Amino acid sequence: MNRLRSGSAVAGVLLACALLAGSFGGTAALASADTPAVQVSSVTASPDSPVVGETVAMETTIANLEGTNGTVEITDVYFRDWPTEFERAENVGSVAPGGSVTVPVTTVFDEPGEKRITVNVVVRDEAGDSHSYSYPLVVDVEEPDADGGLSVDRNASGETAVTLTNYGNVDFTDVEVAAVTGDDRRDRRRALDVEPGGDRTVTFDTEGYDRADLAFVANYAANGETYRLRRAFGETPDVRGGLSVDENDPDRATVTLDNYGNVAFSDVEVRVLIDGEVRDRRFVRDVRADGNRSIAFDTEGYDAENVTFAARYLANGETHEVTREVALEPEVSGEVRLTATEATQRGGSVSIDGEAANVGGTDVESVLLNVRDADGVTPDDGSGEYFVGAIDASEFATFELSASIANGTSTIPVEVSYLVDGERVTTTRTVTVSSTGLPPTGAATGAPDGGGPSGGGGAPRGPPGGSGLPTVPILVGVIAVIGAAGGLYYLWNRE
Repeated sequence: MNRLRSGSAVAGVLLACALLAGSFGGTAALASADTPAVQVSSVTASPDSPVVGETVAMETTIANLEGTNGTVEITDVYFRDWPTEFERAENVGSVAPGGSVTVPVTTVFDEPGEKRITVNVVVRDEAGDSHSYSYPLVVDVEEPDADGGLSVDRNASGETAVTLTNYGNVDFTDVEVAAVTGDDRRDRRRALDVEPGGDRTVTFDTEGYDRADLAFVANYAANGETYRLRRAFGETPDVRGGLSVDENDPDRATVTLDNYGNVAFSDVEVRVLIDGEVRDRRFVRDVRADGNRSIAFDTEGYDAENVTFAARYLANGETHEVTREVALEPEVSGEVRLTATEATQRGGSVSIDGEAANVGGTDVESVLLNVRDADGVTPDDGSGEYFVGAIDASEFATFELSASIANGTSTIPVEVSYLVDGERVTTTRTVTVSSTGLPPTGAATGAPDGGGPSGGGGAPRGPPGGSGLPTVPILVGVIAVIGAAGGLYYLWNRE
């Protein structure tokens, strides 16, 4: 059940700190030669469980403590849940030493949820200097709930008592209860408004009615809408409850109690049990017939895989309980793995490209990759380390690294370091080298280094791979051509 909390515990801490330090922005400050001693002593709100659209009255009490150095002027009192400012009161008035003033303001909240409000007070001293003080306030604003229930009880004198109960958090107005048989209205009663948690009872003389076809219908207005409830006279009490657990949030479980019967549940309590021991409990409002109530539990600190949720309630004069055991699935922490990696060798250098993927369910931060020194592996200066930064859950980031390797090295160790859940994790991944492009430095390019057979100068060799023309036949042909040319020249001169 949501409640408005005045923040007294937090305010007490703030007050103590301000009294010690006398600093700007505290709940109070000790008087010095130039500083007044002003205290925001309390902030109250009414109602204590505001509903969306409902007017909430908030009162702030401001005291100018005894022993201060003069009267202060309260220039502003305003309520803010950053960046929203709800209300502001200006030029409130003056407060003499030892006096106090209560400043009332009203506001309306348009949306449900927890509002963390800071009440700010600005005062001006006799020297014209301004001083500010603050007070915390937490307000839980609820959705409007117009749940109602109808019960029928025939007494010994023959009269039938019909009770309309308000299980919601808004008033029931324009209440009318009618006795009907079939589609005919036999009688009706008007009742006073029904406040949240209250009820109204009217009686009917049903002695001459056909009770087999008798029913009672209640109509009422709540939160600007009209509602209708119907209950048959001879309806047998049906008490049936069910419990369901929604674990969409890994650190939060929402437990819902469903009323499948025709009797309202009251004194509802939902508990959390681990190994038979009660770990937590919540009380919720009554659950009308054919209605439900939900309550959320923070499961982040539960140190067990299996948890039992149990709902206990009162219905038809007896206590009932339903339970549900669930297996909590803790959120998987972030984990960085290297995927789609490719290590390409060009000479004695290797370029490593890939993706650093977060395969976990939480974000990781400060991701750093670097090539580790190993046998035959040396990280290149300036490019042997790569800072990725943060990687969201189920996301990835690309990276580039380079290293120098010795001939015959086939793997490179890459160290992966990152922060997850406030802790540093360091692992080493191995990347396989694939050789492409130019051959490595020092690799063989043809026949072994050195000359021909021992003791000889070796025969001339053509281009690598033996793709040149035969050397000896060419030399013989050249000699033959030269000889033929010499013979022709001799015969020509002889003539």
